[in-house]
Amino acid sequence: MPSQKKNNRDFALWKAYKEEDASVVWDTSLGRGRPGWHIECSAMSRRFLGDSIDIHAGGVDLTFPHHENEIAQSEAFCGCQYCNFWVHNGFVNIDNEKMSKSLGNFRTLREACKEGIDVRAFRYLVLSSQYRAGLNFTPDVMTGAKKTVQRLDKWRGNLQATSRATEKVSGDSVDVLISKCISDFENGMKDDLNTPRACAALFGLVKGCEKMFKSDSMDKDGAQKVLTALEKLDSILGIFYEVPGREQPSASQSATDDAPAELVALLEERLVAKKAKDFGRADEIRELCATAGYTIVDAKDAPSTLKKI
Repeated sequence: MPSQKKNNRDFALWKAYKEEDASVVWDTSLGRGRPGWHIECSAMSRRFLGDSIDIHAGGVDLTFPHHENEIAQSEAFCGCQYCNFWVHNGFVNIDNEKMSKSLGNFRTLREACKEGIDVRAFRYLVLSSQYRAGLNFTPDVMTGAKKTVQRLDKWRGNLQATSRATEKVSGDSVDVLISKCISDFENGMKDDLNTPRACAALFGLVKGCEKMFKSDSMDKDGAQKVLTALEKLDSILGIFYEVPGREQPSASQSATDDAPAELVALLEERLVAKKAKDFGRADEIRELCATAGYTIVDAKDAPSTLKKI
């Protein structure tokens, strides 16, 4: 009862039974009732994870009173630090409004992400936002994230094509570029999981490489070094992957904008030929594109693209 509360910091460890509790009830020496919201979390945590845990996550709305009460009761009982790190995430908003069923703006990932590229775009959107801040989900924001992922796919495809080149192009070293990227990336992740800063570090590498491609100063060895560094970064970000059970973009969706329509059609035909294991036709199409001044760039986890020779 409110009248029995002696201190503003007091909270209930045990709730007396009410009819609305239905079958959630136990008979104890304290009387008939159930655990309070806070004590049940501490009890489950201690039983399955021990007296102290490393990381505790939850929404920003749980910081007070729930998590503060968890700390108070757990540390009073165990006599040690309850948790080393707290990770409180912000809410997902729809057009700057909190997502809720009552507002009719509730979205599931299946509804929002129809294709594989949409799933990857949403993942990038989350990564490029600070986890403690709210995430505003709009069609324009998703379109921007999708374009970013497609740009990354194209960049990675260019690196893979260059790394397979038979001849080396004499040019600048990428060692300094890679070293700065990894250093900035790690510093961002150490700063309270600052993934926007980590993504910015990745795009520092992207922009530097794009300049080298334009000046023809990216050689085979340099491209391979960048790919190795990218693999390390992506083991944390997880941007480059094939989404299970989702439709992947067609070749025409991924082809360069300036490629002639007939070559885009050939790229689609080559995709069909490869699925049918008609590798002779696939090789023939590659030669036809080369004659027209374009090379086909194949990527492991992304559709093939056309690159002007």
